[in-house]
Amino acid sequence: MGSRVKHVDIAKGVSIALVAMFHTKLRIFVPDIVDPLSLFRLPLFFFLSGIFFSWAAAPGEFISHKFEALLKPYLVVLLSLFLLSFLSGEEGLAERLVGIFYGVGDTIEWIPMWFLPHLFAVFLFAYGLFRWFKFSDWSIGTKVLFLLLLLGVGSEFIGTFWYREVSFLGNGYQLPGLPFSIDILLITSVFFLFGYMMRDQVVNFKPNIWLFLLAVVVFLIIETLTDARITLNKRQYDFSLYATIGAICGGYVVITFSWLISKSEWLSIIPLRLGEASLFILIFHNIINTLFYTYFSEGISDVQILTAISFLCFGLSISIPLLIRWFVVKSDLLALLFLPAKVR
Repeated sequence: MGSRVKHVDIAKGVSIALVAMFHTKLRIFVPDIVDPLSLFRLPLFFFLSGIFFSWAAAPGEFISHKFEALLKPYLVVLLSLFLLSFLSGEEGLAERLVGIFYGVGDTIEWIPMWFLPHLFAVFLFAYGLFRWFKFSDWSIGTKVLFLLLLLGVGSEFIGTFWYREVSFLGNGYQLPGLPFSIDILLITSVFFLFGYMMRDQVVNFKPNIWLFLLAVVVFLIIETLTDARITLNKRQYDFSLYATIGAICGGYVVITFSWLISKSEWLSIIPLRLGEASLFILIFHNIINTLFYTYFSEGISDVQILTAISFLCFGLSISIPLLIRWFVVKSDLLALLFLPAKVR
């Protein structure tokens, strides 16, 4: 089955736009719009990543391809930043280098890039589950019980390694989670595997107006009446039952909207381009937003103007990476640094 399904690509574009929005000042100026999206923005990202998962390749080939697709751009960007810091004579470089290979949000310079090494870990986990434990052959009931077990254990112990005091060679350290954020793997893999299990339903999606309305109502009730929150980078999965239901409802709403948008050629253009450039948006949106907001907001205190600037910078943070992707695709050298061989 091919991996190019229009409404799924649109959903990917919407998903990465929501991730970028969360990292802008809009979270301060319009929190009632941005904060509720936390319930489903990252779960949806993992769900969509799992839809076209395949374990057909041999282990070496699979790991090599995922390394190229996820870890190579991660290392290229962060090691380049490290080299610039080294050349400028900055301090604390040893700790920064260790942080890059540790691969969590609190140890790297461009925080949103924590997602790349973690997604690599999710792919490896899923690959092992399918290839050696024959997950695809399990009954649907066994699969559901397994996912519920993973989610229950993962949410119960989500904070176990979050800034935990450890001792090594007589020195005390605080662990900012486990390397590649594998301490949240049991949660994120649930959404990833759920995406795989729902592949046929999503690919052949047919919206149901009553289910859509129910999803909207349930999501609003959970958001309004509970303190359910999902911020995985900060190891937050509060009120897990409500949070999970809210994530599923929000994801269904986005997929329904994406299906509707896919029926219009002109409405599809922007989200499709965003979906194609999701890697570059993930990497560059935060620094682009920060630089432009700092420049445009200097000396301004009016809240309405700052809000307008925030919307402008959000737009720039998701559109400029489209241009970056264009340059990368057109350049053999840049493509070698950022793209896997099968894409170049």
